[in-house]
Amino acid sequence: MTLLRIALLLTCLSAAGCAAVQPERSAGRQLDDFNASLAIKSAMLRADGYVLERIDVEVTEGVALLTGSAPRAEDRVYAECVAWSAPSVRSVNNTIAIGAGRNAGAVARDAWITQQVRARLASDLSVRSVNYNVETYSGAVHLLGFARSAAERDRAAAHAAEVSGVVRVIDLVRIAGETPDLPARGARQAAACDLSGGETGDDAAPLDTLMDETSPELSPES
Repeated sequence: MTLLRIALLLTCLSAAGCAAVQPERSAGRQLDDFNASLAIKSAMLRADGYVLERIDVEVTEGVALLTGSAPRAEDRVYAECVAWSAPSVRSVNNTIAIGAGRNAGAVARDAWITQQVRARLASDLSVRSVNYNVETYSGAVHLLGFARSAAERDRAAAHAAEVSGVVRVIDLVRIAGETPDLPARGARQAAACDLSGGETGDDAAPLDTLMDETSPELSPES
């Protein structure tokens, strides 16, 4: 989560006019997302037996996006399992690449693409850009957040697709009034956390221990 987004969240929590800034996204939802992201990242740092340092986590509207790279397939699987351990997460999109990851040039290109997409969203009066989060990895643009309508979501995706260097656009945006038809959260977590087969780290700490040891959650009163 960027410093700008953290500052906006704290402003919303302290100001009575938050609804005028982001009328469709409540401060409570943003706080849940921030706490989930913080807990997942902290848990990953405590995951002995796995290499998760090059993995980035963004949680928006309950959707956890995992990007970055890991040296082994079991690291990728375990990272998703950790993400599901945050109670407010309703969906996990795992795009972690196996291998060395991006070089400096690719990182710079992705940052430029993200800036261009954000600029295009901000310039379109039909898109409430503050409700969107944009993440780019190896030319793939991930759109997260909240759209007031399917038409607005489609406009946002079209803007992203038109930026030079974008190889594909992944739509993870929630639309107002829609309820995702997803399997039960417990079933999805169990599937993600199937670490059988002897491919996992032998000394890995249990997930409940990892999550219990994370930093305390923020609250409007803190």
